[in-house]
Amino acid sequence: MKTDLNWPNRKLKCAGQAEILRSHQRDDDFVRYLREKLSEVSQNFGVHRTLLQYIRSDTPLKLLYFVFTSGMGNQTLGEEYTGIVQANLEQRRVPTLTVRVLAAVLECLGEKALLKLLRHLQAYVNDPRRQLTPAAVTFLNTLLSRLCTMIPIIVLLHKGMFYIYGRYYSLGRRIAGLDYTKVYGPRPVDTVSWGLRLLGVATLIQCLLRFWQSSTTQNTTALNIPNAKHTAVGHSCQLCLETTATTATLCGHLFCWSCLSEWLRVKPQCPFCREYVPPSRIVHVMNL
Repeated sequence: MKTDLNWPNRKLKCAGQAEILRSHQRDDDFVRYLREKLSEVSQNFGVHRTLLQYIRSDTPLKLLYFVFTSGMGNQTLGEEYTGIVQANLEQRRVPTLTVRVLAAVLECLGEKALLKLLRHLQAYVNDPRRQLTPAAVTFLNTLLSRLCTMIPIIVLLHKGMFYIYGRYYSLGRRIAGLDYTKVYGPRPVDTVSWGLRLLGVATLIQCLLRFWQSSTTQNTTALNIPNAKHTAVGHSCQLCLETTATTATLCGHLFCWSCLSEWLRVKPQCPFCREYVPPSRIVHVMNL
């Protein structure tokens, strides 16, 4: 990613969706490999419990991986494999270190940090020491719950737009204005791009269905709960918002058994904070 003197005079072309996806998949595979090796080493030296909070999540290792690759002006393994580099296509130049740092932080921590902030606000609203009126508590709980539901849908919506147009792999990279350009190697055939565009359309339809489902569920829940002071997230499933939460993840979030088990079959991560959660480690909570 070193600056070329002829770079401003070149006509930059956006890398294809398939190339960007393969690049990130290869980087994710390497990060998972690092996590497995770190887990093995920590168990051999008896420090597994100390490093557990860092091992069970990919985020610390992703940030460390960034430091030694794009953070130092180098290509990642995935970018080198597919022949793409990070670039600002509008300004036709290599992004600055500040832009690369902002894009990496937003991509790794943006959604988690925003959801965590909303949960803290929800806990603040439902704290009985806050002298809020019942109407205010009801309004704020509804608003914060909708925001918590909408953020993952917005992230998914952006992914669908990426599949269709091929620009900005993540919402964090769009905010930072960081994209990819193809610099060497063969380009993928057009049939692959059309397949990804169809996947993008399917993703947008999935977003609409999720939005409709969340709106219907939240409206039904609001009618069935008489007192907003007792609508704290801790006693109802944070996915369906209807069933009593009886199951906890390792990170402490509560869901009903059916919602959480179904989620973990698809992706072994907490639905809220995205921490790594093995399906065998969920806990049934008693006396709620």
